[in-house]
Amino acid sequence: MQTLPLAPRPAPTTVLAAVLGLTALAGWGAFASKAWSQQDLTEQVELLQADRGRLLAGLKQIEQTNAELARDGQEKLASVRDELTQALTARDAAKGQFASAQRELATLKKRLDQARDRVSETGSIKTVEAKKAGR
Repeated sequence: MQTLPLAPRPAPTTVLAAVLGLTALAGWGAFASKAWSQQDLTEQVELLQADRGRLLAGLKQIEQTNAELARDGQEKLASVRDELTQALTARDAAKGQFASAQRELATLKKRLDQARDRVSETGSIKTVEAKKAGR
């Protein structure tokens, strides 16, 4: 049998250089991957901050609109209260006038009844005419 010649064995420094080179390449690859990942995260943070700014601006606008609506509502409520007060005052005045008119009507009705009674007693209204002439 013939023996095959063995390949020459590499020198330990060559093996060490190859291992260090591969390790360096792996390290730089990991660094590049991390840098890309970091850049993506930075872009996402910037987008989120921009979205946050827009949302805060929208919230501020909504709060201003809400404050204006509340102010308008309070003004309208005050106006309605004033109108109600005026209506109640007018109602009370009308009630007073109505009561006065009822009293006057009752007085006039009483006078009418008295005049009718006198007419039925005397058959004429001469006493009333005489009173009017004397005035």
